[in-house]
Amino acid sequence: MDEAVTQYTVEEVKQILYENEAKPEDAQILLAIAYLESKFKHGIDGDADPNDKGIWQINPPQFFRGQEPDNMVKEFFKKQGEVVSLDEFTNKVKYDIQYATQFALHIVDYRNRNPKSYGPDPFDAWTTYKKYIKPNMSKLAPTDEYVVSDGLDAEIAQAMEYVKTYNNIPFGTTTTTTTPTTTVPATTTTTMPQDDTIDLTSRSAGIMNIFGEPPTSDYRSKTSSQVLGLLQSAINSERRKKNLPDISNNLNVDTEFAQLTDDQKTILDTLRGFYGSD
Repeated sequence: MDEAVTQYTVEEVKQILYENEAKPEDAQILLAIAYLESKFKHGIDGDADPNDKGIWQINPPQFFRGQEPDNMVKEFFKKQGEVVSLDEFTNKVKYDIQYATQFALHIVDYRNRNPKSYGPDPFDAWTTYKKYIKPNMSKLAPTDEYVVSDGLDAEIAQAMEYVKTYNNIPFGTTTTTTTPTTTVPATTTTTMPQDDTIDLTSRSAGIMNIFGEPPTSDYRSKTSSQVLGLLQSAINSERRKKNLPDISNNLNVDTEFAQLTDDQKTILDTLRGFYGSD
């Protein structure tokens, strides 16, 4: 058996249908379909048609026109919250048991809601149902004999027993899917070493413009001498009210705004607001 093929039990398939909220009346038929289609094996190609994939033998090209999905698949993609290519869809219905089951249930639901397009019986989507299960749905009494054909007497009888005794079949355990895996490199978080030679306490001169010059339109290019000048002006204004002489500032300060302390910048912003200075 191919490594990517997973053999399920009838109990496990019943559990999977239950996990995906299949109605009991639908699940009992789908259980019989899965048995006749694949003998509960997932990850397989069909014998008669290799385009038939997985436990439900879904044929993806039948639902696409080239790379364009039909309306049934578009609605399914909307439910899933993703749109995938034909190749990706094929891979999913072949190897992902949950995804394949969800689409099988979607087929039933969609056809059920569109009988004018598909007919009154949604399970007619599967040939095994039309040929082997449907003719026997009226023969579920203990004394009824099943209609068999194509030398599949035992298989048809077993499938119909699954329908007949569905309520007595126990649920299996929650299952996982065996799928081909692609190794994805582990995501790592790299902490960059800190360069101690870089001064992290001072601010940069700013982003250069297209002429290679720092921006000059903002008042923050002004020098700290303005701080001293504004302070001096404010102090002298108060001193004059008291008939005191002005103070003078002989410091030659030519420091860019970016080099001022945060306190100095706050003072400068505040004083500009009070005195209307640029």
